Parts: sequence; C-alpha cells; structure tokens
Amino acid sequence: MLTQLAADPLRQFLLWEEEWRAADPRMPLSAVLATADHHGRPSARWVDVAYVDHGFVYFTNHASRKAADVAVNPVAALCFGWLDRGRQIRAEGPVVRLGEVESDSHFATLPRSLQLLAWSSDQSAEIDDRRVVRERFDLQRARFTGQEIPRPRHWGGYRLVPEEMEFWQRRADEIQDRVRYRRQDEGWRAVRIAP
Repeated sequence: MLTQLAADPLRQFLLWEEEWRAADPRMPLSAVLATADHHGRPSARWVDVAYVDHGFVYFTNHASRKAADVAVNPVAALCFGWLDRGRQIRAEGPVVRLGEVESDSHFATLPRSLQLLAWSSDQSAEIDDRRVVRERFDLQRARFTGQEIPRPRHWGGYRLVPEEMEFWQRRADEIQDRVRYRRQDEGWRAVRIAP
C-alpha cells in the first residue's frame, strides 16, 4: 500500500525496484517506452532500462524509430508493469541524448555478444532474411577477434528526465491506490488520485 511515500518519486521508484529485485526477477529492468513522431503518431516498445539516476537511462541505435522520434519530439513516457507484485509506475518527461563518455562507459559493460550485435544490426531497417544479421555478426566477430570492441558511433544512450510520475498499487479491496507526483519549481508535489 502507498502509505509512507518518499518526497522524491525517483526515491520511491528505487524503493519499489529494490522490493521487485528481492523477488528474484529473471529479466532485466524493463519498461514500455512510448514516443511519438513529428506527426504525433505514437509508438511503444519494451526497452531495458540500464540504470536510474536523476532519470531513466536506456540505450539504442541512433537510427532506430525510438531515437528518430525523440530527435523530432523529445518527450516520452515509460511504463513499468510489475503486475505480479500488483504495481505499475509511469514516468513522463523530456528525453536527452547522453554524451559520448556515458555511452562509452555503458557499452564497455555489455556482454561481448551484445557489443557485436550493436555493430551488426541496422536496427529497424528492413532485411531480406535473418541470415543477413547473422552474417554481419560473424564478420564483426572475426574483425574484433582478440581485441576490445569499441562503441559504434551509431549507438548510445538516452535519459528520460521525469516531470511527472504515477504509482499504482493493487489492493485486496479492489480500490486501487494511485499517487501522482508532479515536478514543481521548489521540488515535487505528490497527490492521491482516484483509481
């Protein structure tokens, strides 16, 4: 139940994330990222959230649809669905592209197979067959044999900096608990909202 709330929604998020991780989830921290193109057409997809600091950080190919959307419409929404725990968290706000150093640092922590995939896949581009990516992957593996793999310049990170967050908690009496945080000049304001 949402009884004792942190003053900062990112702190509240981290408290819920800690409880979620204690349940031994078998998947990375994932959320549905919703963006819109320059015509306002929405698009949503699952992304892995790499880490949470003063925002939610994810990484992708700069030519992907999600990157193209935020290049022309730099606001987005994330929705975390921890439904097995009866919880959902939404975050909305501007998206900023990370600098080279932050992207390089994260890329260096990825498993080698994901580093090779970043070099091998023109994310969201049409391909004739899955074998096209497999062949590129094998070529890149041979190319980087015995050496560290540098981050390709077409791959990097983005941070959604929340201006609004909403926490939803299922309750046994079916009257769900909802709290919305909105960024104000002096910090955050939290209010309860009807389910």
